[in-house]
Amino acid sequence: MAVIYAYELLPSKKMLLVPSRDIPHYIYSDSNSAGESMIRWTDFDGMAWECNIEDDGRPHTCGFNVFLGGGQGTDGLDLSSYKTINVDLDYSGHDQRLRFYLRNYVPGFSDINDIQTAKFNNVHVPVEYIHDRLVLSLSEFSVAEWWITQYKAPRENALPDFHHVVAFGIDTTYPGVPGMHSFKLKRLELVGEWVARDDWYLGILVFWVSVMMVGGAISLARLTREIRLEHQRLERLANQNSLLAQETDKYKKLSMIDPLTGLLNRQGLSEYVEQYFPADSTRQVSMVIIDIDHFKKINDSLGHDGGDVVLKRVTGLIKSSVRQSDQIVRWGGEEFLMVLPDTSLEHSYHLAEEMRALIATTNFEQFPDLHITISLGVGTSNGDIPFHQLFRNVDLALYQAKAQGRNRTVRANDFN
Repeated sequence: MAVIYAYELLPSKKMLLVPSRDIPHYIYSDSNSAGESMIRWTDFDGMAWECNIEDDGRPHTCGFNVFLGGGQGTDGLDLSSYKTINVDLDYSGHDQRLRFYLRNYVPGFSDINDIQTAKFNNVHVPVEYIHDRLVLSLSEFSVAEWWITQYKAPRENALPDFHHVVAFGIDTTYPGVPGMHSFKLKRLELVGEWVARDDWYLGILVFWVSVMMVGGAISLARLTREIRLEHQRLERLANQNSLLAQETDKYKKLSMIDPLTGLLNRQGLSEYVEQYFPADSTRQVSMVIIDIDHFKKINDSLGHDGGDVVLKRVTGLIKSSVRQSDQIVRWGGEEFLMVLPDTSLEHSYHLAEEMRALIATTNFEQFPDLHITISLGVGTSNGDIPFHQLFRNVDLALYQAKAQGRNRTVRANDFN
């Protein structure tokens, strides 16, 4: 009986992540109306940051990550033996809840080089529980519905999993509450069991069966040796996990904002669409996809630095042509995507044509001989097709515009 109760005296298995100078960490947010980030470090080494979310009627996000592994061929840390996360966080602001999340790489499903495909396990905690030291149980976490929907996760991947955790994060609710939000992460610690309770009891049973079958002395020696080897294995595993944590400093910081143009990137668009155009939405929305014609030739003649100058200038021209309620996304390379809520096909087509004419007549001070054109695809959904189908229709319209000679706008409805 004493051996059974001795389990309660076993030391906890702990992994201290913060404070640490070795663990990579970063912040991310939207840009305000001046094109500046709404988040900044107040103490990088001390993991303190603040967000000034602008009250412009648009949804915004503000968050923080620490990397535990993942990307470039690493599959994260196995946290399945941990039960709780101790979080010592100072927060001041007007948000009612904060979101805590763990990204978990799913072998055979996630892209090991793309953290956005890692499973999003999250829990929302009211801020009144954060003033004291917060203890999060891993059993509180659930898989975000937007992740299941976006990546069409099968049922077996729709449950929380902590075997390959690549990142831990904290962010505001979405859309963010306008105003100043201040954070300081003072401590982040994982707590678990070196030996599971069931395994401990099973070991006792095996021990007594061995005593009866072979004799107490031989069985005790064997069990002692097995326990010693198990402790050695766990120590090697802890050392390996420590090395994995140190190696994560080679990975790039991820953000919802494209660093060159300051526009939303694909992840930022996913958050926006999830919030305002869910699968059952009947809201009218127009979409415009823009492609800079012959951009490869521009890069070849001006170099990539010159190409970046062109991308930034085109970004400014697009921004000057849209409303504050519209969203602009850098879809990749020389492609941009615009989401125009509550906008008809004719209005969006007229806007696209004005933009095309504006860019075609734009002069570049650095490159006097340079004149560029764009091709555009335009389409509208009145709630009759899902957002991803609208994207496919507009992308096909863009393809038609380029196939017809470029420097033109094609409406999806013109050939659907």
